[in-house]
Amino acid sequence: MLISGYEIDLEKAISIIKRAGVRRVGVQLPDGLKRSAAEISGIIAETGAQVLVSGDPCYGACDLDLQLCSMVDLMVHIGHSEMCESLSDRIVYVEARMPSDVGDVVERSLGFLTKSRVAVCTTVQHSHMIDRVIGILRSHGIDAIAGGPSPRTRHRGQVLGCCYTAARVGAEEALFIGTGRFHPLGLSMATGMRVVAADPVTGSVEEIDSQGFLRWRYGIIARASDAKRIGILISKKPGQRRCVTARRLRSLGRSKGKSMLDVYIDRIEPERILDLGLDAVVSTACPRIALDDARRYSVPVLTPPEFEMALGTRNDYVFDEILEACGEPEST
Repeated sequence: MLISGYEIDLEKAISIIKRAGVRRVGVQLPDGLKRSAAEISGIIAETGAQVLVSGDPCYGACDLDLQLCSMVDLMVHIGHSEMCESLSDRIVYVEARMPSDVGDVVERSLGFLTKSRVAVCTTVQHSHMIDRVIGILRSHGIDAIAGGPSPRTRHRGQVLGCCYTAARVGAEEALFIGTGRFHPLGLSMATGMRVVAADPVTGSVEEIDSQGFLRWRYGIIARASDAKRIGILISKKPGQRRCVTARRLRSLGRSKGKSMLDVYIDRIEPERILDLGLDAVVSTACPRIALDDARRYSVPVLTPPEFEMALGTRNDYVFDEILEACGEPEST
């Protein structure tokens, strides 16, 4: 079924709803698919179930609308692959795949690749094309490899903005297939590899330069080093909740004479941070908040490793990754 340019297979969800006699269904969609909410809910409603659509933003499989989930018999989470297995009895994950063929853009990327062993990475939207990408590269004598699934991912070669495990296959450079710059930039920073990004939608191919971005982050870290009142943001979202990390950072900050405040929060937004009257904040939630949205905030927003650098307890830059399937446990 083609919806908003994505292949979305609702049959699994509909089959469960019919078989179990589900009376109330919640639907959660990423912003790029929200315009199709009426069409999707209409299809599901044909089963006879009442459908409630989450109107809140959804940034990934880690971002579950738990309140809506508690109000319905079954949640249909569309657009991402399964992550939080502990909630899987209440949630059906329906992936959204882009039908764009990757052949032309992969052929075009050959002129950018310089090594004989290449890690192949992509997002869930193109994960069904991974074997085709590998086949094209190998036909040109390149030893192309895609790492296996991880606790947070379900497909070979799949990466998230917080997890690049699939790229760690002993390669010297990586080919990223997908749209946008955040994932290939994170891939470069997390692994230290040279990264070539190929966009099957626009047809563009480019080498990712992370040095300029790193210089900007070093500037933010320097600004935060003088901060006295620092907030540790702890996400309410199950796939982003890192209580153990937050406790460690709080203790570390206090040992350096900082005034530390734990902030338990759902949606991290500039006005909410401003109202707290802090000099800087450390986000233990999605790395994208600090790295992709930092310009929106009036105070420095750091990742946990960046906070360690600001305190002088770490010298090397490390990309912040979340490797647990559904966040961290409440305690060790």
